[in-house]
Amino acid sequence: MPLMSRSDGVYLSKLPGFRKMFPFLMPTRTEAYMHHDQLLRMKKTLQVLDELNTGRTERRYTIFHVVLAAAVRSFAMRPDAHRFVAGRRIYQRRHIELSFVTKKELTDTAAETNVKLRFEPTDTLPQVAERVWAAVSDTKTSKSSKDEDITDTLTRLPRFLTRLIMWGWKVLDYFNLLPASEIKGDALYCSAYFANLGSIGLKAVQHHLFEWGTCPFFVVIGKLKKEVLVSDDGQIVVEDVVTSTFTLDERITDGVSYARVIGMVSNFIEDPTRLLEPPDPAALPDPFALV
Repeated sequence: MPLMSRSDGVYLSKLPGFRKMFPFLMPTRTEAYMHHDQLLRMKKTLQVLDELNTGRTERRYTIFHVVLAAAVRSFAMRPDAHRFVAGRRIYQRRHIELSFVTKKELTDTAAETNVKLRFEPTDTLPQVAERVWAAVSDTKTSKSSKDEDITDTLTRLPRFLTRLIMWGWKVLDYFNLLPASEIKGDALYCSAYFANLGSIGLKAVQHHLFEWGTCPFFVVIGKLKKEVLVSDDGQIVVEDVVTSTFTLDERITDGVSYARVIGMVSNFIEDPTRLLEPPDPAALPDPFALV
């Protein structure tokens, strides 16, 4: 059926009826979200970053690159967590697309711009970093972005007209009638949204989900700091750690799957050596098995 298909997702017709009911029991992300805090031990991560950055003065690898690469690999390996809800139906996402905010300059008055990047399931940490470097470079050299142009136009209109346009957009989205170009250009139609608060020296906060778009994950990364921990052999040690928070849409999969994907992301971040090589494509699960 034409109205069951979308440019960004494929309807999961073979999901159990119990799971299909969740968007009706909880129509909004606001009533379906869950929070999870995760402490990440960064000793191995920092060692890998030091090795990768040896001799580099520009385009240096950062913790944020590792986080994005870990998410790409985890979504490729756990397609059951790579879904979204639209029009009270659950869809398998067609592409791995991650969004984040960047500033043209690190000042209070500099404009913020959303960046949305598409990745391949087999991308490695270096490939993820290359895409991010290129996108951030383009953003900093451009005079304006599509987001800025659209919001400037909308906020000049009378309020009732802005509300009407946004209502009409949501109606089109509900019935899968939004043009693919509009979905592609909107940063909140993504696999996950990332906030790198560590880059400005802040701790991770528990972030909300947006009702706009289809993003079911919001990941916040806090600053690198020292913390007293207990090692695997029971010794008291001081280690470099990063706090992270995950906000999740409960409707797309079950708690066991969420626990496993968060554990997988965390393990990749804490030991990114496995992200330096691509996975075997033949070993990746079929994301459309329940279509």
